[in-house]
Amino acid sequence: MQIPRGLRQFRLVFAIFAGLLAITAVNHARLAATGAGNVHRHELFVGLNLALAALLVTRPRWALLPAALLSVQQLYSHGSDLIASMREPGPLDWASVGVVVFFPALLTLLVYERRRTAGTPERLPAAPPRS
Repeated sequence: MQIPRGLRQFRLVFAIFAGLLAITAVNHARLAATGAGNVHRHELFVGLNLALAALLVTRPRWALLPAALLSVQQLYSHGSDLIASMREPGPLDWASVGVVVFFPALLTLLVYERRRTAGTPERLPAAPPRS
């Protein structure tokens, strides 16, 4: 059985988003290992980012609620940091720009995928055995 083209594209996009989350988890692990900032917070975000990345790749329909909850937290935290960096002299907080763009895009994709697949099985049926 061949995977439909649209589904392959969704899997690719979810894999890209998962990869970005994994890269962020590695950065949090680096920060925790070097003792930068709040080590326990960095350790927590290693786990959260890796768990969400795994959900995006394995069960994207299940990722909507965890992604929405993490998005609220991230948009509040990084949104505040971004606004502060725009009001104060100094460089723009580019990490916060990335977060403020990333999470709404991820949620939009997850909602679209959920609506697109409403009423369909979550996984493709297994290929028939070869005779």
